[in-house]
Amino acid sequence: MSDLIETLRRLQTVDAELFRLRREQQQKPLALEHARQLVAEQQANAQAAEARLKALQVERKQKELELATQEAEVKKLQAQLFQVKTNKEYTAMQHEIDQHKADISLIEESIIALLDAIDQAAREHRAQMERVAQEQATLREEEAKVAKELEGIGRQLATLEQQRQAVTPMVQRDTLSAYERILNIREGLAMVPLVKESCGGCHMVQPPQVVSEVWLKAKLVTCESCNRILYVDDATNDR
Repeated sequence: MSDLIETLRRLQTVDAELFRLRREQQQKPLALEHARQLVAEQQANAQAAEARLKALQVERKQKELELATQEAEVKKLQAQLFQVKTNKEYTAMQHEIDQHKADISLIEESIIALLDAIDQAAREHRAQMERVAQEQATLREEEAKVAKELEGIGRQLATLEQQRQAVTPMVQRDTLSAYERILNIREGLAMVPLVKESCGGCHMVQPPQVVSEVWLKAKLVTCESCNRILYVDDATNDR
């Protein structure tokens, strides 16, 4: 039985590392989610900046169209000005021309303000696009890094699987099944040392009879609380 316990301890060492590496293998790609989220955020910001730039450009074109319309109206009225026959008509038409010129002045001011806003929006859009490029470059670097790390984990897993296959034939099928059932339930930790009189896994104090049986090594003994297999680590336990 002592040999079986030692064999299971060897198996547990391999299995603990297998579980750790598999968890790491699953978690590595999750680390890329933050980088992908940053890229998505910057892309959304860039799209918003582009939409604002386009809206300002459309507004400028509308203002330029209004300006052209007002200027055409002034030219038409000025041409008609010399055709009026009374001072009253002349004054009224001149007033209308002045009103159009005032509107033209306001439109020109609006266009100047829009040109400044367009320049600023264009700069912001370029800055956002640069941020997108930076985040995309960071993401590519992270993806390459994770791919390399996953490749290394894959090699380690293959080595450990070979080690496991060399050990498992030494354990009877029913015992191995019981061990693996506990291993899966306890996420890679089926065997724990007895620490003084407590389980090294859940830290529950064990009854005296359980403690004695663990020390006797006559059979496999499990913790009454977490069901992990208990063993004595002679290097850390003095009775």
